[in-house]
Amino acid sequence: MSSSAQISSNNGTRPYIYRCRSPNMEIFTCWWRPIANQDNVTYTLQYTTGERAPQECPDYVSGGINSCFFDARHTQVWEMYCMNVTAHTRAGPIASRKHCVDVADIVEIDPPFNLSYVMLNESVGESGCSILLSWLNPIESQVREGWITLVYELRYRHLAQPDNWRVKERLREPHVELLDLPVGKYEFMVRCRSTNSKHWSTWSESINISIISRPLSAVIDFFLCLCSSCRIKSFLLPPIPKPRIRGIEPVLLKKGKIDEINRHFSSFHGYKSPQYSIEMCYQVSVDPSTMHSNEGGDKNLSGYT
Repeated sequence: MSSSAQISSNNGTRPYIYRCRSPNMEIFTCWWRPIANQDNVTYTLQYTTGERAPQECPDYVSGGINSCFFDARHTQVWEMYCMNVTAHTRAGPIASRKHCVDVADIVEIDPPFNLSYVMLNESVGESGCSILLSWLNPIESQVREGWITLVYELRYRHLAQPDNWRVKERLREPHVELLDLPVGKYEFMVRCRSTNSKHWSTWSESINISIISRPLSAVIDFFLCLCSSCRIKSFLLPPIPKPRIRGIEPVLLKKGKIDEINRHFSSFHGYKSPQYSIEMCYQVSVDPSTMHSNEGGDKNLSGYT
């Protein structure tokens, strides 16, 4: 490396790679700072992996100005990429220091999206309200297949206290339940990172949630109204009486006093009082001799005919 390349990059006399990022371990991009106060300068980036020969950046356009984009064909996980940038000036080439990265270590996920919520109960009086927050992540397929494991962080604040952020850390699932939030207006946002990386995504778009308390008097009025409606219902819709014959006491029917029943039913047309009768039993005995004489007489009669 030339003596000019030994000058510190902090004073802008040579380029240096300041950031590399992969959103999903399938592609990545690296960016560099150009040298200062130089016109008509062009840049090239070269990289090596393992013991392979140096190769030039495959795409200087897709990542924006002063960048190199590596598509899926040029990205290998668990490989160390060592690269440097060379500025081609009128005075000669000026190379950056070597910069080495592992794609797994530079994963920086895009922020979660579609942050939403569901109220789990209502706030009554001074009691709080519980809500369920959920969101989606931009690499659902990689997470589902186990290629990347994400951890989330949720932060929120009461808008009356804008500098007092509360944080829910190390969330393993894309949802969280917050219990007994006091009445007020809140702001929520979430971010994520790969468990193999220390780089957090940017914060998601925030949402505001207003927790409004129902006055206790309104709840009391509701129950009073409910009780009043029951009384009105019983007034407008009285109970249907059971079938009953006027003048007849059900107790008489149960006790079986037939004289009383006859007296009450005698006024009905066609009613006849039940008659009591004594069953007569007759005992008849037949003399066997008589039976034989009769049988003989029958024969004689039959013979006569």
